[in-house]
Amino acid sequence: MRDSDIENELEGVTRLEGVNVSISLNNLIVEFEDYGVQLEGLRLKRRIVKAVDGVSLGVRKGETLALVGESGSGKTTLGRTIVGLTKPTHGEVYVEGELIDYEDKESLKRLWRKAQMVFQDPYSTFNPLERVTDAVKKPLIKLVGIRSESEIESRLRDVLNNVGLDYSQIVGKYPNQLSGGQRQRAAIARALISNPSIIVADEPVSMLDVSLRAGILNLLKKINKENGVTIIFITHDLAVASYIGDKVAVMYRGRVVEFGPVKDVMFSPYHPYTNLLISSIPTLSGHGEWLERKDLTKNSDQGRISGCRFYPRCPFRTDACKDTEPTLIEIEKGRKLACYNPIRSP
Repeated sequence: MRDSDIENELEGVTRLEGVNVSISLNNLIVEFEDYGVQLEGLRLKRRIVKAVDGVSLGVRKGETLALVGESGSGKTTLGRTIVGLTKPTHGEVYVEGELIDYEDKESLKRLWRKAQMVFQDPYSTFNPLERVTDAVKKPLIKLVGIRSESEIESRLRDVLNNVGLDYSQIVGKYPNQLSGGQRQRAAIARALISNPSIIVADEPVSMLDVSLRAGILNLLKKINKENGVTIIFITHDLAVASYIGDKVAVMYRGRVVEFGPVKDVMFSPYHPYTNLLISSIPTLSGHGEWLERKDLTKNSDQGRISGCRFYPRCPFRTDACKDTEPTLIEIEKGRKLACYNPIRSP
């Protein structure tokens, strides 16, 4: 299959053989049970929530894909499913050509050698009673099976140095003795020490001071470019996505509604929801003051309809949108869209 064929089938991948593909998702569905209080008699009422609803996605090796969407869009659940921390209800996940069997411990262990996750909160990432260096080197023992103390120590020093941490300043310390930026770098070191080919980074800078964010983003870009690691970067911030991503998938209530090269999507969005996300990015006025645009992304669609799930909030909605849900289709080379009434013509 040619590279152009990959682009054409990027969102409808089942399994691609003999091509430079890192992750393939086919009709992925992740459901959770939710119990709410029923007012009559205050009884618990069971309902099924689809956190991820029929996502098909392909990511090339060495590519950075930004998963973007507001809270509740399903992006974190999708990321956790890719690394085997959440079991899908339906669909298939292929990592470097291998179908992941979530019921098989050996299949998951092979997955964890290839794919690691960096979590959002650097303060709860580590066990507060465990030394940071012990936590960082644990994947070498558990996943890779290295037992040589000298080899473990050498790998530990190398990976800490690669993420900008001085071994002599980290060794023997507990998480509460490190700054937030140091903890997040240590978390990245733990993800890297087993030499994975994929890293899922879930909002890795959202809980850090602004002064530290650029350093972490640049570190991830360096890992991507120098080591060829595929990165799934989860964020609600399109400005961050445009800085770090090669491609972007915009998610809304469990589904991908727009996909394409990040610069194209940022500067020429098609989906009204993507446009609303972009309009909420703070900008500088001509006088150097922060101009906070009106928050247009507030969730106001609590009802359930059979058509487009963005219908209650969409300024371009028609009756057709209410009746039938749009399918994600290719509208131009490398661009995918699920919308009957885009804000501009492809």
